[in-house]
This record gives sequence, structure tokens and C-alpha cells, in this order.
Amino acid sequence: MKIGLFGLFGCGNSGNDASLDSMLIFLRRFCPDDSITCICPNPDAVARDHGVSSIESSPAGFATSISRWMDALLWHLPRRIMGMWYAFRSARTVDILIVPGTGFLDDFQDNPFGWPFMAFKWCLAAWIWRRKIFLVSIGAGPIRHPLSRFFLVSVARMASYRSYRDKNSRQFMQSLGLDVSDDRVYPDIVFSLPSGSERYPANDPRVVGVGVMSYFGWLKANVNGEGIYQTYLQKLEAFIAWLLDQGYDIRLLTGDVGDWPAVEDLRKRIASSDAITHSGQERVKAVRTSDLRGLMDEINQTSAVVVTRYHNLVSALKLGRPAISIEYSQKNQALMDEMGLGDFCQHIEDLDLDLLKRQFQRMFDDRASIRSRILGANADFRQRLTAQENILADRLGGLKPVYISHATVG
Repeated sequence: MKIGLFGLFGCGNSGNDASLDSMLIFLRRFCPDDSITCICPNPDAVARDHGVSSIESSPAGFATSISRWMDALLWHLPRRIMGMWYAFRSARTVDILIVPGTGFLDDFQDNPFGWPFMAFKWCLAAWIWRRKIFLVSIGAGPIRHPLSRFFLVSVARMASYRSYRDKNSRQFMQSLGLDVSDDRVYPDIVFSLPSGSERYPANDPRVVGVGVMSYFGWLKANVNGEGIYQTYLQKLEAFIAWLLDQGYDIRLLTGDVGDWPAVEDLRKRIASSDAITHSGQERVKAVRTSDLRGLMDEINQTSAVVVTRYHNLVSALKLGRPAISIEYSQKNQALMDEMGLGDFCQHIEDLDLDLLKRQFQRMFDDRASIRSRILGANADFRQRLTAQENILADRLGGLKPVYISHATVG
């Protein structure tokens, strides 16, 4: 059996790559590595970091400036036709196409002919070849553009197995006319990764992790994007100044290579802030991390976090850290609701600084009981993910374990 793993992997997003890791750990219990191929934008990075053969999700572009000019003149139709043919030819080499987690069915910061069309052409190619398509614990919505909606709903209809990482995703796809009666909800598959928490002793330093994101609004072409971004950084700066005054040290967290410029912009603001002394600036630390292991190492040095990116939140909760979500999507709220922490959320574009301070104080004062609640939810998540793994093993032809991988995260 040849298995293709499809997604935005190798692009510097620690959450996406951790989703790939979790599926690889599961599959390696049944299949040798030479039966697995990853289809992604950066196959060299995936092959290096995950030890699995990989191919590009798009063919090489046109070599000459004239051919690129002609392609642009023809509304990029030649490139898209070539991409369709490449996907059609490559999809024939796998028996099953699996999408492991990630926010697969949304159009965040993209246009219809970006990720939505990429997902559509690969799944269409697999469907034409009568290959099975599994969407495993995926996120869905929002999908703002009508054409993106057509592409991604078509993808979901072609799948022979669908599960979602939260109820909101399932309800969103149902609202678009998809029959979800056979679809199930399981936690994000990153919760199945070994976290190494046994090696992370519980600690309670006065250190707060603050997650920073390069956020310019949901749509890439948002005319107010720069204003949204600057307002977000301004509020983070003010919140950090307040935390420093309360006696906390700060560790800035990221979840994507594209977030580092936001960290640098925030540090410039802090360096020039009248409200933060030089000694306070030295208490704000930032370490550039490239994967979930590095992110969790940073979170391990905190007693609580205030984060924006979804997998910053997942990582903190996996380690039992009380968390506040400054969210840009309903996926954060859905996860916090399942953890019983729904009161500790705000939307990034409507962030109320005074409310954030009150939420933090309440969270920190009640951190012991919150930790206990989180750890209980984690145990439930692992049980539910084990149940899904049993279903997948059966759907993959009643697979039996071949060997056990010792791969870990953290």
C-alpha cells in the first residue's frame, strides 16, 4: 500500500509540521517508510526533518521570463493546467491520500487559486484515479471567497473519511450543504504526540509566555491590514508593560517563521516605550524556534501563557499551562470551550486590554485548579484519538502493527 500525506508541510509552521509528525508516528506502527510519500510545498525540508520521501505539491515554474510573461498574459491558465496534469500524474502513484490535521478547509490569508485550488486539484486527481481520500481531524472555516468555498467543499465531498478537530468545523461544513451525518469530531491530532511532559517537572516561575503573530486580518488583501497589525502590537506592548509592573518576566513565543518579524517589531516598540524601563526590557526574552519541540521548551519555562496562534495554544495545553487565547479564528475558542476555559478568550481585532488584565489575574489566581482541569481534558483527548486510530487502522485495510516508532516531540 502506498500512502500519500498531503498538506502545507515544510513551510515553517510548527503546528502543520507537528500534525505531519503525529500521523507519521501512527503510520510507522504499520508501514515501512518507503510506503509513505509526503506531498508538500517544501519536500527537501520534510525529507530532512521527518525522514520520509517527499515530492513537490506544484511542478517547477516556467524557466524563462518570456514564458512567465505569456503565462501572466493568459491569466496563469498554462501554469494551472500544467499543475493539474502534474497532480493527475502523481496521484496515480498512491493508493490513499491522507490529510493529517491542520486548518485544511479555510482560506486564511489566501486567494482562491492559492491553497484552495491546490487542495482541489490534488483531491480531484486522487478521486479520478479512485483513490481513497482521508481528512483526519481537520479544521474547517471560515471560507470567505465563493470560489474558495466551491473548491474546498468539493474537496470534502470527494473524501471517503472525514473527521474534524472541533464541533464548529463540522457545523461550518454542514452550513455549506455538506452531509456530515457520518462525520465525527476528534481532537487535534497534535494532542496524540508524546509531549515529554514526564521530563517537564511542574514549576511555577513568575514567567508569562506571550505569543506573537504577524496578523494583518483574515484576508491577504485586507485594506486595513497594517492598522490591524499595529493596533495588535500596541496592545501587546501595553499588556507586557503591565505584566512587568506586576513582577512577571516575559518570554515571547512564535509558531511560524513568518511571525519573527512581528517579534522584532514588538521588541522595537518595547525598546522605545516610555512605560518600560531598561531593566524591564531585559526581562523580555525571545528565542527563535522552528518546530514544536522548541516551542514547548520555551513554554515549559513559563507558568502561564497568553497566545494567538492555534498551535501555541495546543502546545501550552498539552503541557498543562493555563492559557488565554487572543484568537483570530473560532478554532481557538472551540478548543478552549472543550477545555472548560471558554471565558479566557478574546478576538484579536476586538481585544479589550482591561478585560485581558482581569482575565489574566483570575487565571493566575486559579492556576492550580485550571491545570488540573487541563490535564483531565488531555487524558480524554488521548483516549478519543486512540479510538480514531483504531478506526483508521481498520479503514486502511485492517492494518496490524509492524514495529513501534520511538519518535517523540519534546
